[in-house]
Amino acid sequence: MSIAFSLLIALLAATPAAPFISYIFIQHTLYLLAPITLASVATEASPADITAAATLRRFAWAVLFPILWMILQIVPLPFASLTSPIWPTAAVALNDPFLASRISIDPGSTLRSLTWYLTVLSLIISTFLIARDRKRAEILLLTVTGAATFLALESLAGHQIGFLATAVPDIGRSNSHSFAVAAVIAALGNSAMIAMAMERYSNRAGAVLPLSTPLLLRIALGITGIVVSLASFAAFGKGMLFGLTGLGFATMLFVATARRLGFRPWPSAILAAVLIAMAAVATLSLAQSTPFVDLLDFVRYDDQASLAVARRAMSDSSWTGSGVGTFAQVLRIYQDYGADSALASPSTAVLVAIEWGRVAVPILAGFTLQLFLFALRGAVGRGRDSFFASATAAIVVVALCESFVDVSMLNPTAQIMLAAVIGLGLAQSTGRTSSISGHLNPTAYDRRPKL
Repeated sequence: MSIAFSLLIALLAATPAAPFISYIFIQHTLYLLAPITLASVATEASPADITAAATLRRFAWAVLFPILWMILQIVPLPFASLTSPIWPTAAVALNDPFLASRISIDPGSTLRSLTWYLTVLSLIISTFLIARDRKRAEILLLTVTGAATFLALESLAGHQIGFLATAVPDIGRSNSHSFAVAAVIAALGNSAMIAMAMERYSNRAGAVLPLSTPLLLRIALGITGIVVSLASFAAFGKGMLFGLTGLGFATMLFVATARRLGFRPWPSAILAAVLIAMAAVATLSLAQSTPFVDLLDFVRYDDQASLAVARRAMSDSSWTGSGVGTFAQVLRIYQDYGADSALASPSTAVLVAIEWGRVAVPILAGFTLQLFLFALRGAVGRGRDSFFASATAAIVVVALCESFVDVSMLNPTAQIMLAAVIGLGLAQSTGRTSSISGHLNPTAYDRRPKL
């Protein structure tokens, strides 16, 4: 898998350059690299890797639902109650009574969204197979954390240096949506890097020895990355992310505590999910003092014009949606005549509710929670490599909560990083672990076969 591994590292290392070039270029690069990487992984995968990939079958519905839903939105349907009312109107205007009716108001955009989803999915599968090796997993964690930290640093520099914000518009706009998820990945990824450095040092030392210079350097770099991430939150007034990222830190701390106390994986995962759900609701309630009556109540958004348009679109949205990838067309329908066309969705959840339909929001959230529970259970059940799955569980739950308050998850760079994090966490959540007794005896971790 040397070719696939090199391509994946190169892709992740190049993501900090996205604001300086073009996100479209990054997307087309992934379109090219993803199939090559997946083909390389498939040809070089060992029987053990193929067997391990069978664990992904438990996520079959989570994988298939977006594909089937987008296909349903694209194909012609005989049921007028399911299709968008734009098609009968277009049939009358074009004098074409046989014009096919679809759910999506722009099947081309939905088809492009389906292609992008399949590309990101192939990246997750490739990362899963590559990251089963511990050494490769460590390099992947270092790469994605470093790339996310550089993006957070770029956003912070763009805010502080006016010339940079003017020269690179994507950095100048990062206060609204560009780098929030990257900063979250940087904060939690650096925490995982600190945990990995301390775990590796304790295993090598075997006894209480003076802290070495390399260990202190790694810890210092990790703390610096966390500080940069938190500073980017403060610079752009994203106070909500402090609380949400705190949930991520609490998740990782819970995993470490459960492992040391020898708790069983699934009860620990369920308990953590309940506690984190309560904390998430309490944190998100800070967005508004009013009760949660719809998705827009989660949002603190300065662009009142976008809020008004989104509210009108939400009120008319059907349970089948307008078609994935059609939000820009929907905005043009609902915005006032002569208004500025540069409008954006207030949050990822609002966009999903409009494009996918309201019913898709709880379904997709449920699949995300399934991934979170699986990674959390894997983190509690693992030995010295628990920080991989722990970081994934923390990032997933924070990203889910963050989707209700901003649109940073719509950034292609953030989606690439999240795909790598998910693949990495899944790979290190299953197999190659000691028994539960290993949690009671830290020395038992070394009895597992080396990778």
